[in-house]
Amino acid sequence: MSVLLQEKIKPILSVDEQIAKLKENGVTFKYISEENAKKYLTENNYYFKLTSYRKNFLKKEVNGKEIYIDLDFSYLQDLAIIDMELRYLLVELSLDIEHWTKVYLLNLIQRQNEDGYKIVSDFLNTLDENQYNRLENEILRNKNSIYCEDLINKHSDLKKYSVWIFVEIVSFGTLISFYRFCGKRYNNKMMEKNHFILKMCKSVRNAAAHSNCIINDLNANTTSLSTSYSVTKELSNIKSVSKTTRIKKMSNGRIQQVVTLLYMHKKLIPSEGVKNNAAKRLHIFSDRIKRNNVYYINNDLIKTNFDFLNVIIDNWYPVD
Repeated sequence: MSVLLQEKIKPILSVDEQIAKLKENGVTFKYISEENAKKYLTENNYYFKLTSYRKNFLKKEVNGKEIYIDLDFSYLQDLAIIDMELRYLLVELSLDIEHWTKVYLLNLIQRQNEDGYKIVSDFLNTLDENQYNRLENEILRNKNSIYCEDLINKHSDLKKYSVWIFVEIVSFGTLISFYRFCGKRYNNKMMEKNHFILKMCKSVRNAAAHSNCIINDLNANTTSLSTSYSVTKELSNIKSVSKTTRIKKMSNGRIQQVVTLLYMHKKLIPSEGVKNNAAKRLHIFSDRIKRNNVYYINNDLIKTNFDFLNVIIDNWYPVD
């Protein structure tokens, strides 16, 4: 093993060593005791994930070493909990989006008097060999699933599936590709634009479903993707958000994806009951963000991003 490789390998730290490392990097324990912090790291979270939120805090140099400014362990704990609740919420909202994407497609196809089998075959014929094989493997992996086996085992040939079965057994990613195919088939410009938005929804949905951290890096300029014009236009209607603020906040890839998902849910879902339930859940989340806002009085990055999300929730999802 090379010396360079050896230097990159970091030993597993005991909980006591983790606390010592945090203190060495400037993390304080004003609002939670070290013993309770150890208990939290043992029973509720783990060091690598918890410390990822430190990216949202500034550093200063002290005696030749960079340490974090105004970062207490309780702040990391609070952000981890907020992030967890946000992930659960995003998964719920994305399930709504996936369901109504299917509803929209099936209604559209019906209105077009399509052959429900031919449209699937036509879509599959647009795939190259690698794309087709990936899709086939994707479906066959669920062949023994108690949830999908009855649907999948009806046909051995993908091209013989009806559209109403097809949308039930494919992944969200394939559903989005099929959505784009239908948009082109019917020369529907709105669907082609929404395809990009749905892909962004899928990205944040996948991150949330795999328990990836969402708000552990809120710094600007972390995405090379442009925000959809539709989303930007909707944001511009919020008078309390300046153009400068909007551009800066949406330059963060995580915030951009979360806001895009909120926009798509708002625009796609026709059910008032589902919208009202979403609004209630979002305002519960908004209240959770505000619970410990005193922690972030001196942290403009966290404070302004939380304010941005709260303003969007208030304007896009009002409650009585």
